[in-house]
Amino acid sequence: MKFKTFRHLRFFKKLGKYHIAIAIFLFIILIWDDNNIFNRIMLDHKINQLQSEIEHYEGIIQESTDRINELKTNSDNLEKFARENYLMKKNDEDIFIVEEEEKK
Repeated sequence: MKFKTFRHLRFFKKLGKYHIAIAIFLFIILIWDDNNIFNRIMLDHKINQLQSEIEHYEGIIQESTDRINELKTNSDNLEKFARENYLMKKNDEDIFIVEEEEKK
């Protein structure tokens, strides 16, 4: 029985104290620490997702800004926008709203 324990001790003696220290350090850094590799991967994924959302909303902001500038500069477009979105009309006009039936 003692022979088996000596065999295990010889294995650890071959590793050396530096190898064991490096293995413990890597275990702490990669798995046990709060900033481990799994958390880093999840956070990188979240960062990429948020950056794509930022690009999406910047595009919407740019489109809205262009639309506002177009409405400020051209009165015909402003009148068309008011008629379509707010159902505004002139005094001598009638408005007819036509809705299409959905096919089931």
